[in-house]
Amino acid sequence: MTIRIRDALNIFAGCLLLGFILATATAVFSLMELRVGGPLSKKQSQSYELLADLFPPPLYLVESMLIVHHGAEDTGQADATLKALNTLHQQYDARRAYWKGLDLPDEMRAGLDASDVEVQAFWKVVDGEYAPALKSGDVIGINSTIAKLEPIYARHRKVIDQLAVMAQKDAEAQARKVEKATWFVMALLAAVTVAMLAIVVVGVGALRQFVASPLSKITDYMGRLATGDYSQDVPLQARPDEIGDMARSVATFRTAALERQAATKAQLEHEEEARLQSAEAARAEERALRQRVADSLGEGLRRLAAGDLSARLSSPFPEDFEGLRRDFNSSMETLEHAIRQVLITTGAVDSGSREISTASDDLAHRTEQQAASLEETAAALDQVTATIRKTAENAAQAQEAASVSRKLVGQSSAVANEAMTAMERIDVSSQKIGQIITVIDEIAFQTNLLALNAGVEAARAGEAGRGFAVVAQEVRALAQRSADAAKEIKTLVTDASDSVQSGVGLVVRVGEELGNVVDHFGRIEDLINDIASAARQQATGLAEVNTAVGQMDQVTQQNAAMVEETTAASHTLTREAGELGALLQRFKVGEEAGAASAKTPQRGRPGQETQAA
Repeated sequence: MTIRIRDALNIFAGCLLLGFILATATAVFSLMELRVGGPLSKKQSQSYELLADLFPPPLYLVESMLIVHHGAEDTGQADATLKALNTLHQQYDARRAYWKGLDLPDEMRAGLDASDVEVQAFWKVVDGEYAPALKSGDVIGINSTIAKLEPIYARHRKVIDQLAVMAQKDAEAQARKVEKATWFVMALLAAVTVAMLAIVVVGVGALRQFVASPLSKITDYMGRLATGDYSQDVPLQARPDEIGDMARSVATFRTAALERQAATKAQLEHEEEARLQSAEAARAEERALRQRVADSLGEGLRRLAAGDLSARLSSPFPEDFEGLRRDFNSSMETLEHAIRQVLITTGAVDSGSREISTASDDLAHRTEQQAASLEETAAALDQVTATIRKTAENAAQAQEAASVSRKLVGQSSAVANEAMTAMERIDVSSQKIGQIITVIDEIAFQTNLLALNAGVEAARAGEAGRGFAVVAQEVRALAQRSADAAKEIKTLVTDASDSVQSGVGLVVRVGEELGNVVDHFGRIEDLINDIASAARQQATGLAEVNTAVGQMDQVTQQNAAMVEETTAASHTLTREAGELGALLQRFKVGEEAGAASAKTPQRGRPGQETQAA
């Protein structure tokens, strides 16, 4: 595909403009997606908020306080309680070290330091007093340490609430700063895009005016030169740049072309005169050669008209007509050979016609014998056909009985398959019941945890929450009983599912055995089908043989009539062969033809050969 420079500049400018627009749109879209408050930022904030709602943060002691109360209620799980407290302590230290190394506002850093004072006091009491009392099972000591931890936790929670308010305000301020920076970058990007578009438009316009337009003029002029128009001068020769150099080179080419045009014209006139003289001499010589060829061909055709097939053109022709002489001689040889073969064949036809007459008599005698044999064969075939027909009827009855038996067994197999399907549905229902019981167990665990949390809050409330603590304790007991009952039901459902699986296996075995029985009945039915089909085919074949015997009898009668017609035709053929030989005597051929016609081959009579056999 050819593209002109002007079109290429337009395409380049369009692509460049499109690229700037796409780049700007992509940048704007990316900024809108990535800015604070944008779609991606909102999705990320939602994920962080959901995570914060699901799990208590390591810097907050609410989960640690809950585990302390749980350990006080269940002293038998002292190791697990202390292990959980140790894990929370390590998580707090890790997150505290992380936030300590960051650049935070002074008021937020002061809040973290105040919270850390209470947290360290909390862990000091836990490690120094609560842990030994829990290990030794000292209930009084445990309750005493919890009483010390309650005011520490209250002061810590107050500091955390204030710190959360400060963090929320700082996050909102940072979001406003990022939003302003985003809009500033978008405005700057738009200004740069407009400036680049202006530069591209001005640059392309200048290239079209100072490069594309002059090149178009030079191209148009060179096109006229290519068509042979040298009448106009070359434009733009006065320009000092590369386009001027191109124009001056084209002018030099134009001058040289004009000189070559004049020299070529003179040379063509001289060559035309010499060509005319040479053509006249060649035409005279060609006329003489054609006359000599015509004379030779005329002599050969006159001898052919007189019946002389041995005529040949012995004198060589000129090279252009030598092929004509060879074709004439070859045609004469072919014609002479054909006439010679016709003479030989005429004698053979005369001898063959006599042999055909004798063979016709022998054929009539054999036809009578064949008719008698066919009559005896037809009687025997009638008896065999009746026997085979009876066998086919018995095989059809056996086939029908086998088919009915196979259908009955197939129905039994279908019933077994339906039973297996029902057992599988029962198994699936048992699995779903097990899943539901698992969900009930998880709900009981969550209820127990919520009741424990409610008990902690009731303890913090003092006398006002004592009644609520009793209710929470009852809820915990009820949740524990629900979990125990769910486990018992799950055990029963598991036993029932195992029994169903065993029943499914037995039903599968029954279905397989019934399938084997169906397969055996199918093979028996196939064998009976093969026997019935073979009997029918034999009956059909014998019927066709009977028909064929009748047709052979008719053909035998027709053969007798054809023998008589063949005898008459052989006499006619002998007479016409003699007439053809008389006509061929007009042609003159080599001595071989006469000798060959005299030595006509004498064939043995077919009747004699048959009798000898």
